[in-house]
Amino acid sequence: MLSASPGDPRASILLVQPAKKRDLLSARALFESAGFRVVSASSFDEATRLIQTDTPDVLVTELKLGPYNGLHLVLRSRVDHPRMGVIVMSHFADTGLAEEAARQNAAFLVRPFGDRDLLNAVTRSLEGEVRG
Repeated sequence: MLSASPGDPRASILLVQPAKKRDLLSARALFESAGFRVVSASSFDEATRLIQTDTPDVLVTELKLGPYNGLHLVLRSRVDHPRMGVIVMSHFADTGLAEEAARQNAAFLVRPFGDRDLLNAVTRSLEGEVRG
């Protein structure tokens, strides 16, 4: 994992979203315009492989990922990469899931949220802070 600061062109984000191309393209464009290097995955398995081969500074994942969810991805990733920043995005406010994200030192964002909210979460994650 790279040691990077917010907006540093070396800072990398792994964006994990299943086949929601519109959301994926929007988030990708947002991060790239802010100066981040972005790699995308559309499944739990693809994201797991990418994390092992090119560990991102920040993992930004949807909660729903088919048979797995974003928190499963966080748990698996934390084994080898405990300091990687993590943001889990959801369409549903769920106290239990938000608490589990917090236990894993991950931010939990509930839609709708704005571009600024997402970028602020990434910045805090790079700075080692977590807030949902």
